[in-house]
Amino acid sequence: MKKRKNYKIGLISLGALATTALVIGIVAALGTVAPVQTADAGALSPGKAAETADVAKVDPQTGKRVRVDAQAQVVKELGEEGKLTAEGESKPTFSIIVKNVQVKKSCAVRGFGTTIAPDNGHFLIVEVQASLAKSANAVVREDEAIMPLDASSFGVSNGSSDKISYNLNTEKAYGCEVRKPLDIAVGAGDTVTGQVVLDAKTARGELVYNPLDAQQKRSGGWTWSF
Repeated sequence: MKKRKNYKIGLISLGALATTALVIGIVAALGTVAPVQTADAGALSPGKAAETADVAKVDPQTGKRVRVDAQAQVVKELGEEGKLTAEGESKPTFSIIVKNVQVKKSCAVRGFGTTIAPDNGHFLIVEVQASLAKSANAVVREDEAIMPLDASSFGVSNGSSDKISYNLNTEKAYGCEVRKPLDIAVGAGDTVTGQVVLDAKTARGELVYNPLDAQQKRSGGWTWSF
């Protein structure tokens, strides 16, 4: 099994990156405007949600309209890249792609081969690719910046108007054997690919990447339907 890297310092959040970032095709100043948390958030139209989240209407790189769901998350298709580009950079500082989501009712335990069932009903095997530019070190002024990719960084909802569940990193999910485990973080200058396992109640809906920042808050992210 692939040895996971030991990242020690320089945690970078979406909010920290975007505080000084010019966001290309995603969210302007993502993290300075939190996702909608009001009681009527689910009733917001995509247009209103976009306005609240300060989302760019058009991706200047592709010319495509930027879609936002009722939870103020930027909508992507499976295989489509979510990206943030820091001010002064021509290429994305951080990018993430959810390539595939496989649903299973059970999995083999790593190192044992015995079969276990999920606590919440479904194991979601999420295939992810993520990159963090070396220039991200300058954003946090640390020796090495990182972006978290562990199961706690992901959430699932039944649909764009439903509450997002983030407590999907159960012991059973962590113990599942997968072909290529995803590193728990991507460091500056690196690209990682692999699979992370979530323990979810739903077998279909929306997957969200929205990690906790240094203040243990979620400042906004991307969503993929599966």
